[in-house]
Amino acid sequence: MSPSKLSDMQGTLVRPSIPLGNGYTKLSPLDQYMVRVILPMMCIFQLDSTANRPDILQSLRAGLVHTIDEINILAAYVVPENAERDSIQLEYEQDAGVLFYEKDLPEVHFSDLVARRFPFSEMHASRFCPKPLGHTRRSPVMTIQATFITGGLVLAFNGHHSVLDAQALGTFAETWARHVCAESGGLLVRVSERLSPDVFNGSSLFAGRSNKQLSDFQTYWPAPSCPFQKVQRHILESAVSGDREQQKPLIELSHWILSPQAMDQLKQAAQPPSHGSPIMTENSIISALVWRHITRARHRAGIEVVSSSLLSSVNVRRRIDPPLPLEYVGNAIVLARAQSPVEKLISDKEGLLYGLAHQIADSVEWWTPDRIWELAGAIDASENVFNAMHPEAGCDVLVTSPSRLGDVLGQASWGADLGPIQALRFSFPAFMDGFVVVLPSIHEGQEIMIWTNPNVTRLLEEDPEWLQWVATNI
Repeated sequence: MSPSKLSDMQGTLVRPSIPLGNGYTKLSPLDQYMVRVILPMMCIFQLDSTANRPDILQSLRAGLVHTIDEINILAAYVVPENAERDSIQLEYEQDAGVLFYEKDLPEVHFSDLVARRFPFSEMHASRFCPKPLGHTRRSPVMTIQATFITGGLVLAFNGHHSVLDAQALGTFAETWARHVCAESGGLLVRVSERLSPDVFNGSSLFAGRSNKQLSDFQTYWPAPSCPFQKVQRHILESAVSGDREQQKPLIELSHWILSPQAMDQLKQAAQPPSHGSPIMTENSIISALVWRHITRARHRAGIEVVSSSLLSSVNVRRRIDPPLPLEYVGNAIVLARAQSPVEKLISDKEGLLYGLAHQIADSVEWWTPDRIWELAGAIDASENVFNAMHPEAGCDVLVTSPSRLGDVLGQASWGADLGPIQALRFSFPAFMDGFVVVLPSIHEGQEIMIWTNPNVTRLLEEDPEWLQWVATNI
């Protein structure tokens, strides 16, 4: 079925080749408790002077038709299910599709973005991403916008986090790229290369009854109250509504580059203290480094607290039994929690980095298949599931590292007109002060995005020990 052109303000409704029909689909417990925010992703391409805009748009839209054929949930809406529990479900309509917008920003030059290493500070959702940017009672699972800049294209897609985690967004983008590449060459993707039905089967995340409550899990153990919690709640509310202006006085984004050479040195600094002790992963070491230095900057800013937690976003696709495919289209995220006295975090104790990384690794390994299954049951038994994944936050740090997303998109080819992605950027609505995203650069090294209080950001930028490891990207 060909795309339907609505008004310019509405964009183009891209429908699947076979109508989906009216109906509802239940969401898993890990979908239900996910923070209800919109995740805008941006893929940046270079276009040469011979690039044909109509051909590019035709390939993108035709490829999207085939992608919706494979991943039907893209054309659904997130709507209320049970008002008392604030649970949600997916709704399909007879003429369901995905809205595709088109925009021009000739004042933005691809060459300028390259020279500045595609700074996150320039990639505002209001410029490059379609609306809506916040959760409402009726929210589309996916919206898309193609913004043509001088010498390039910014392709943005907004995924609803209650349906798609970052890994699932990677599956969507990989699938779309495959169809666009085939379409640009006048071909169709082979049946053998299409997604297996297994990637849509989340039945192992649906648990039976559970005698446990969320507060029985270490992530949700009651934390000491502090004045900072009120600010954190306000940040979460503004993230859900998509109101970035409300967040501006409270948190700002800083963008850092950790080079491969610095990562090697960091691993040397976090060597095991004795023979036979386990070697820490890169993720746990980076998390430990970030946790320590954000806490140091907060302390220097006069934020006085006794303890701090490091929350790690854990992809449980391969941790549950039976395991889910890596390409599973849905949410498969739990939060692990490591806790430490602030006095320890800001000390210069020998072996501190290794010790913190070990705590973080242990908190991740705490999530066994049985505990994940029990968590799903506890979510099902919860009186209210709205944003239930996010514990009451104080002076804490949350680190998410969707490494597969960067790997998948970096390897994808979008056909002769677009070629490979030159940069992957996003405009996550940070839902807490201390929100951190670690993403492999498509080119080399790691990119670290940190959302913190503006005073804390300034103190990070002045911390010589922090700058020993990372370089800022303004």
